[in-house]
Amino acid sequence: MKKRILAWTLTIGILAAAAGLLIWSYASHHEELTSEASADAAIKNPAKVDSEGGGPVVTLDDEVQERMGVEAVVVAAMTRRRQIMAYGALEEDTAGAFIVRAPLAGTLEGSAGGAWPAVGVTVADNARPGLIEPRLAPSDRVNLNDRLVSARADGEAARAALTAAQSALTRTRALNADDKNVSDRAVQEAEARVATEQAHMNGAQQSIQLLQAALASSRDASVPLVVTRGGTVVEVLAHPGESVESGEPLFRVARFDQLLARVDVPAGETVAPDLTSASIVPLGNDAKPLVGERAGFAASVDPKSQGQPFVFRVANATGALRPGLSVTAYLETPGPARTGAVVPRSAVLWQGGKSWVYVQTEKEKFARREVALEDPASDGWFTRSLKPGDKVVTRGAQMLLSEEFKSQIRVEDDDN
Repeated sequence: MKKRILAWTLTIGILAAAAGLLIWSYASHHEELTSEASADAAIKNPAKVDSEGGGPVVTLDDEVQERMGVEAVVVAAMTRRRQIMAYGALEEDTAGAFIVRAPLAGTLEGSAGGAWPAVGVTVADNARPGLIEPRLAPSDRVNLNDRLVSARADGEAARAALTAAQSALTRTRALNADDKNVSDRAVQEAEARVATEQAHMNGAQQSIQLLQAALASSRDASVPLVVTRGGTVVEVLAHPGESVESGEPLFRVARFDQLLARVDVPAGETVAPDLTSASIVPLGNDAKPLVGERAGFAASVDPKSQGQPFVFRVANATGALRPGLSVTAYLETPGPARTGAVVPRSAVLWQGGKSWVYVQTEKEKFARREVALEDPASDGWFTRSLKPGDKVVTRGAQMLLSEEFKSQIRVEDDDN
């Protein structure tokens, strides 16, 4: 009897364990299925893509937009004439160049503890990169006296010109302050004139000092070389240890804070007669067009292009641009102005060799539209493909394009 009870008890225990195992297995499998379903739901494409008006439209709710960081801005209106492209290159502005010459005949020496200027090295204003051991013959001394007299005359002329320029600047500022009787540009030109005359006077004074020092020195005394106006060394014409003559060029420095852009208009094209500026785009700097102020016509016509040559002055604020760099200029042409909008550069997508933007047509809808980028603007592109007031996506546009393509892949998988 006891054995039978024990057997029944054992059988019941085994059945209970099997039932528990089945229940646990079912619960685990159900939990796994639920987890997979949740994962599938989580990785589902949050975007709904439709076709409206012949183009794709991506629908995203507010939560998904916030998670993706989607932002849209209203495009601004712009009115401008048709523009043509002219190609050319940057050139050195010779007004910013300075040649250091030997003040007297002698032997060139480097400065103590310093290296002789080399190409690409920046030299500061009033730097003293070397010395000249004078070689004065009687005729040289007479020549130096003549040059000293001439330098003193130049100094007096420069002083008089500076005084006149300062007086003109004072009058111009007063007229400008009095209800703008003269323009701000006139004030700037007067200030530039004062700076130029000041530089002339400083140069004359330096010449006088150097010539006086040369005349007062003995044969063994050395005369320092002074770089009145510094810049970047672009050419070295003499080296320490060489014998040089009075007035011989030693090296040339240039300043690249301002450059000239020489461009040639394509043959047969005409430019607006009132053109005063142009958008200058250096090669490799498409996102940062420069404003070029018209300086005039170039001295010669390119025999290859046979087009009208223009010269524009551009500011090189970063100092990264150098002469010889290719540029593209956008010049206005005669004719009526066109009305369009400025699309920000951050809103433009490139796909299939075309330019696109996403336009927010409703709160949760974004339509992809092709845009024709006609002319560069300071903060984007001028286009007539959009209307002022349209909202374009400037942040998250690439995410919208990815979601659009994900939807296409999912549709293809469903078809299979």
